[in-house]
Amino acid sequence: MISRVRLHVATVPMATTFDHAGASRRRSESVLVELHLGDVCGWGEGAPRDYVTGETTAGAIEAVQRCDPAALAERIDWHSFDATIASIAALDLPSLVAGPSAAAAVEIALLDAACRHFERPLAEVLDIAAAWDGANLPAGLRRSGPAAVSLVIPLSRDVASTLDDLTPQARASLRHVKIKVADPGAAVQRLSRARDRLGADTGISLDVNGGWSPEQAERIAPELTDVAWVEEPLRARSWPKLARLRRRTGLPIMLDESCTDLADLRTAAEADAATHINVRLSKCGGLFASARLALRARQLGLGCQLGVHVAEVGPLWAASRVLATGWGLWQTVEAGRGDEWFPEPLTEPAFTVDRTAHRVAALAGPGTGIEPTENLLRHTRCPATWQPDSGWRRT
Repeated sequence: MISRVRLHVATVPMATTFDHAGASRRRSESVLVELHLGDVCGWGEGAPRDYVTGETTAGAIEAVQRCDPAALAERIDWHSFDATIASIAALDLPSLVAGPSAAAAVEIALLDAACRHFERPLAEVLDIAAAWDGANLPAGLRRSGPAAVSLVIPLSRDVASTLDDLTPQARASLRHVKIKVADPGAAVQRLSRARDRLGADTGISLDVNGGWSPEQAERIAPELTDVAWVEEPLRARSWPKLARLRRRTGLPIMLDESCTDLADLRTAAEADAATHINVRLSKCGGLFASARLALRARQLGLGCQLGVHVAEVGPLWAASRVLATGWGLWQTVEAGRGDEWFPEPLTEPAFTVDRTAHRVAALAGPGTGIEPTENLLRHTRCPATWQPDSGWRRT
């Protein structure tokens, strides 16, 4: 059923820099999978980030090429939409394709192509939960319509001026603000400046990106009493130190780089090392792996944020919107700033966020609902192509 696969590397300059304690980014760096089912084409995306999962772009490309699309196709029941989606969910792609970003790119491309083949929107895959090991979403957590999104303030931006530049209506509409921080003392100052400008019902979190020592975190914790949570305060997977920080300070902790799969989640829960996790499709291995992780976290009593990687160019943010607008279990949802980073649209329809109401709407149409523009394709190169009669070939 899979007739051709093309691998692309998208490297698109960003109009503005985004930085945090772990990295600074001025261009996109995504792996795109273009997958054909006959005349139908689906697109997937992975965002390899070495500081998050240890993956590199070159490694993700190699991982996709080690995957045999013909063998994958044989494990999929193509007879109906429900059967196709359930069998894709049952593939457990993160165990078949090495590296979560490579797995995400393959899975999203498969889902996009399959949904387009059956002329169904990607949102409908959320209703096919039977293949998710019985991890069904409680009916009360299903939702539809626009989703509220948080405002993320990078390290290079002054908190006060960023919030002051918003219109009164936009500032009043904010439900959550995430502030990137590095130095603990400056973190308290950035938090204070945000709190002075926001209503009491607006949550504020600090994202440290693993930049603090346990001693720094313990020392500063008493000054963070009104923070919703601190994201990744210590070096990733410092389980005993995270647990001790929680025990000594009661600080609410969100795991990001520390939690990429169910094994990490289980370890964190057993150690009582966190109160929340950040779910990102590329970090967690795709749509189904992210869904499983979020549902299991909820069962364990942990809150979830639906996050994004910086500079997602299309299929990733489109697939994330399915979870953002279809499920109501998220404490916060991040949308990214594709409209700011890429003034010339990379997709049709273009990336959009209502910056006054701080909301995103579901996408329409079959599959993810987007197509790459010529502007995006101009910034890609194709290192390899697969066809049934010749396998993978470098191009």
